[in-house]
Amino acid sequence: MESYEHKITVNLAPNIIFDAITQEMSSWWTEMTSVVNGVGDKTTAKFEDGTTWSFEVVKFEKDKFIELHCYEANHIHPVTTPEMRTEWENTTLMFDIVPRDGNTDIHFAHVGLTPEINCYDICRSGWDYFFGSAFYAYLEKKIK
Repeated sequence: MESYEHKITVNLAPNIIFDAITQEMSSWWTEMTSVVNGVGDKTTAKFEDGTTWSFEVVKFEKDKFIELHCYEANHIHPVTTPEMRTEWENTTLMFDIVPRDGNTDIHFAHVGLTPEINCYDICRSGWDYFFGSAFYAYLEKKIK
């Protein structure tokens, strides 16, 4: 099965979008323990319910592309099963930033988040909100 994918388009320069992903993720997703500036950098997403997902940057092309590998997961949710706690481990978040016709497309993929895993519906819904709505709204506020 295919992994989760979503695309949004905004009227912003790629460098602004790239910074929103690498430096400002705490402003539109959840608290991050650090910003990322290159390959090998690590950060952890921390949620109020105790969920944590730790990532390492494995690809970093300034203003174009970033890939974050989840190397440790502790997914806590009211309906979490023991199998769901670590399902994000060895999955990858990919952000591809592509200028097009005066706008910029942001292609997001969560490789490994497929319908076969237990948290798929919860996580798909979460990404629809955080990437599709919250990130989009955050970027829209930057348009002047």
